[in-house]
Amino acid sequence: MNITKQLTSCALAFAACCLAASGATPPQLRIARFAGDRAAAISYTFDDGLRDQYTLAVPMLNEAGFKGTFFVIPGHVAPSIEEAERKQDAKRAWGGITWPELREMAGQGHEIASHTWSHRALPKLAPEEVDAELAKAFDAIKTRIGRPPLTLAFPFNQSTPETKAAVLKYHVASRDYQTGVGGGKTTVEWLENWTDKQVRDRAWGIIMAHGIGRGYAAFTDPEILRDHFRHVKGRAHEIWVDTFANVARYVKERDNARLVVSSPIPGRLVCVLSSTLEPAVYNVPLTLVIEAPVVTSARAKRAGGELPVRVVPGAIQIDAAPDKDPITVTWH
Repeated sequence: MNITKQLTSCALAFAACCLAASGATPPQLRIARFAGDRAAAISYTFDDGLRDQYTLAVPMLNEAGFKGTFFVIPGHVAPSIEEAERKQDAKRAWGGITWPELREMAGQGHEIASHTWSHRALPKLAPEEVDAELAKAFDAIKTRIGRPPLTLAFPFNQSTPETKAAVLKYHVASRDYQTGVGGGKTTVEWLENWTDKQVRDRAWGIIMAHGIGRGYAAFTDPEILRDHFRHVKGRAHEIWVDTFANVARYVKERDNARLVVSSPIPGRLVCVLSSTLEPAVYNVPLTLVIEAPVVTSARAKRAGGELPVRVVPGAIQIDAAPDKDPITVTWH
């Protein structure tokens, strides 16, 4: 060990001894339940690729600054805008968004995900048929959108342990629960009550929508959805809104992560946030929280680079994806 490292080790040991002798509590570090240490998360998901999801829902999401997840059926995607518009009033209006429009949505940050190739009930199929439904949809979306679909929603919300296991061959997660919206029950007040419950329960709420202004399970008035988005945006300090894939990955990373803290002294700590998950896929930053009653400024570095840091009342928040390199946090 060189003289610099010896002096540093001695200084840290001396500081730790002083901290213990003074009875002071070392700074506490934890991984937040949701990004930004918010109380709840919400993902807005839209099934079947209905036309007004593109013409109505996407502009509303963009206006609010939200990113949605669109579960599409590649085997039914309309080949042209004319065909997409004709599908609006069909009994089966699936696939009313064209591939160029889906690419446009992906470019805006929305998630284009799988609803299987042809929307068949997977529990009724033989294993090889299930795999074909999953593989064909995966390949089509990857080719047409330019990136693989990370998640899947089961047709008719029907699944079994076997079909859930089959999905994980292609995707990081499946939508296994949801709250369906649309129709007469879905009022502004109903949605506000639902939102309150997500915050109260510290839950990940997943909305499932189909028609927006027309078609299956459409809202009685599309403005109900816009008003809801405005309400949730006004609660950004307590609700994290993101795609189904991003929240699913955050949760999986959070539950898999290992956080090792070394040398915690007032004003400084070093930690390693690691994971056994594939880093090329599981790269959504986790929020680390240091409980610090009085802080005016803070910095966090990893491998020479700065990490995003927020100083909030009573705490410091750092955004970092799991990695082998140590993170050094300083504050005063």
